[in-house]
Amino acid sequence: MPPSLENLRAALAGRYEIDREIGQGGMATVYLARDVKHNRQVAVKVLRPELAATLGPERFVREIEISAGLTHPHILPLFDSGEADGFLYYVMPYIEGESLRERLDREGKLSLEDGIRLTDQVASALNYAHEHGVVHRDVKPENIMLAGDQAIVADFGIARAVQIAGGEKLTGTGLALGTPAYMSPEQATGQEDVDARSDVYALGCVVYELLGGRAPFEGTAPQALLAKHAVETVPGLRMSNPGIPVFVERAVEKALAKSPEDRFQSASSFAEALTTGTVVARVGGRRWRRRTVAGAALGAVLLAVGSWWLATMADGPAIERLAVLPVDNLTNDPDQEYLVQGVHRGLIDELALMGASVIARRSVMQYQNSDKPIRDIARELGIDALIEVSLEYMGDSVRIRVQLIDGRTEEPLWTRSFDDDLRNIAVLEREVTRAIVDEIGLTLTPEVEARLAGAHPVNPEAYEAYLKGQFHLGQGSLADVEAALRYFELALEKDPNYALAYTGIARAWGSRQGFGLVSPQEARPRMKAAAQRAIELDSTLAEAHHRLASIMTWGEWDWKGGEEAYRRVIELKPNYPAARRGYSFLLMILGRPDEAMVQIERALELDPLNELFQGLYGAQLLLSRRYDEAIAQLQNALKTAPNSPELHGYLRDAFLAKGMYDEALTEWKALFFTPGERGLPATMERGYAEGGFREAVRRTAETWAARSDTIYVPPTGVAALFAAAGEHDRALDWLERGLSIRNPQMPGITVAPIFDSLRNNRRFQDLLRRMNLPSRGEG
Repeated sequence: MPPSLENLRAALAGRYEIDREIGQGGMATVYLARDVKHNRQVAVKVLRPELAATLGPERFVREIEISAGLTHPHILPLFDSGEADGFLYYVMPYIEGESLRERLDREGKLSLEDGIRLTDQVASALNYAHEHGVVHRDVKPENIMLAGDQAIVADFGIARAVQIAGGEKLTGTGLALGTPAYMSPEQATGQEDVDARSDVYALGCVVYELLGGRAPFEGTAPQALLAKHAVETVPGLRMSNPGIPVFVERAVEKALAKSPEDRFQSASSFAEALTTGTVVARVGGRRWRRRTVAGAALGAVLLAVGSWWLATMADGPAIERLAVLPVDNLTNDPDQEYLVQGVHRGLIDELALMGASVIARRSVMQYQNSDKPIRDIARELGIDALIEVSLEYMGDSVRIRVQLIDGRTEEPLWTRSFDDDLRNIAVLEREVTRAIVDEIGLTLTPEVEARLAGAHPVNPEAYEAYLKGQFHLGQGSLADVEAALRYFELALEKDPNYALAYTGIARAWGSRQGFGLVSPQEARPRMKAAAQRAIELDSTLAEAHHRLASIMTWGEWDWKGGEEAYRRVIELKPNYPAARRGYSFLLMILGRPDEAMVQIERALELDPLNELFQGLYGAQLLLSRRYDEAIAQLQNALKTAPNSPELHGYLRDAFLAKGMYDEALTEWKALFFTPGERGLPATMERGYAEGGFREAVRRTAETWAARSDTIYVPPTGVAALFAAAGEHDRALDWLERGLSIRNPQMPGITVAPIFDSLRNNRRFQDLLRRMNLPSRGEG
């Protein structure tokens, strides 16, 4: 009988306010209550009086505390436990929703997709607990709570605590520690040293019921039911549900083997055997779906014999090009979006570092929250396979699930889950990417192997701050840039030798300069010092070398050193599209257009939907004086990046070269977006209304130039306006100013069509010589 409600309320007064009874089990009665101290709803589980009387309260509480250390997204945590006036109790969160038993009672059985998805989550919880030395001993639908589409396993270690606390005194109570319908043969015979494989058996029983609509063995007498588990053959699951694939039936049969040695040796290997054929996956938040079973079954068979990898398959080419789709945040916590995006960036960067031809993040982000078919995504990106990733976490535990999908057939090729402490997320990312490259058959070069072996350990707090800095830097606003800088500096407080944080600082100062907040003279030394320090700490860090290459090229005009630096970046990370884009533009201004085209085409292969790369390709056409093709290319790129100043600048030049002044002014106005450029579009409009195109650009140039006494004004921007107005001397004066401060846009004057009218001017040619740039006649 459950304890008296009044007595229980009195015993727990001041700590928990008991509301009402909400359930009963074999060992305990469950009450809904309010945690007075923390003002939260909880579930208080009170052991049955006859059981509590048998146990030693102190030992029970001591043993149950072992379970309090389990922290996992799919494990219901233990808040509290104790003894009060003879009541033995333990406290867990109250989960809004229902138990798996309640859902089964309502629906009979679950769909294949839902059943295996929930099984996968329960298996991850079991696997985590087993790795921490805790066996559940009572896995059943009643102990699996459902919160939305998430399964949460309750009562971890309770049965063990009861058994250890009760010892031999439990023998005569008639209380079974476990549930006969789900109890492994070895547990049924009273073995005390049951291990993880006993939980695998119980999970097999649960899966059987989820998919078949009934437990594998049924009976009213507990002893007779336990005897069936011990000696009878498991009825075929497909007898209850003919739609179940054969490989799923066989996996369940293996989980239900009588001998522990014949079962899956871990819950995760059981789940993996199930998901090999029927894969639960998301693409950027899309709904769970089932892949074609026939192809998946073939994959399962090939995986089982260990000879399936794509490089040797006769029905398709090897995987050469990959894309990692946006990570699905299964926890749905917007405050952790920095972590989700950080994992996405990290996986892509690590794959590129290891030599995989992986599509850049900017392109794949186009498919976030997309329901576009896998085959269409693969075709648009020009890839062979896609990687779908989900991330879930609770407390200090994180789980990353990845699967590889054939881009041609949409068939799952490989699925695996990775669990670790949240503090080890950086290490976990590398473990995931290493597993991926192993599975696609990519051979790492000795240089890459050496770099991986020599990787420095990462301070978890520093890495968290770095991820937050990356996240803010990617948001694009000035406030976010400032926040990013603070987080990168915080990362260095946590770890003064953290190379990536210095790279982040260099990027943040570059963004501050880009917003016009600081001049190049102020930003450049800070960027260079940060990049050099990063390289001192980690000479293999491609991102730091890329920052240094950019500074040497566009800030210091060291063309030879800049080219060597870009080559070093590409040597360290051949599939780094941003470096190839920068190198392409360097080759362009050095008068080597054919080599430049090779680099931008490779950048586009790695980042095909990046509008800036599309724009630079349009710039190549522009500089080849193929204006109509350039206009078409740039207008198409602007469809996906309507606010890109680079694209508007290239398109402006193309329209000017064609004499399309109205269109050119429209593009010009789109370039004015920083606080220092406020009001310039209106000035341009008034000038055009009063005196036409030349008056519009002249007046805008003068207005902008007048502000240079109080704010930083980019000299090349003013020079371009004066050049278009025919004010050549004034344009050259501003270019001289740009030369004196090493304005980063100055190198572009050697190829920009807007300065074609100045090319044969001796002052202009002298400027190019002083920058050690090749001189060209007017095109």
